[in-house]
Amino acid sequence: MGENGHKMDEPGSQFTYEEDRKRRLGRNRLVQFWLCAALWVVSVVPLARESMHGREGAGAVAVYMAVGAITLGVAAVIRSIYVLLTKRKFWWSPWVFLLAAVVSIAIFLVQSAGPGGVISAVLAQSGGV
Repeated sequence: MGENGHKMDEPGSQFTYEEDRKRRLGRNRLVQFWLCAALWVVSVVPLARESMHGREGAGAVAVYMAVGAITLGVAAVIRSIYVLLTKRKFWWSPWVFLLAAVVSIAIFLVQSAGPGGVISAVLAQSGGV
């Protein structure tokens, strides 16, 4: 008997071990996607607010979308390099969102470092500040 009271290895049984395992792994993967995507969304908010510079309305939405696209794009490039180097079959993974969250947090930390930060120095040299 299995943990749900079903006979697991008998022919014709409702659930087999492999089917149960496949369902459980599918549910776990879905939960991983949702958690990593939620972490990414939450980590994009402070970075977008730091980048607002007085924008409101559609401009503010555009900043959020741009920050999300940039962080997801950088994460996609990192994941693609990993997939190519390890010769994996599957590119799409919860790791893409987790990497995007880490990239977003790293950019926020650099950007909010103040006047002596890396981003401020680059913008000052180009005449952007």
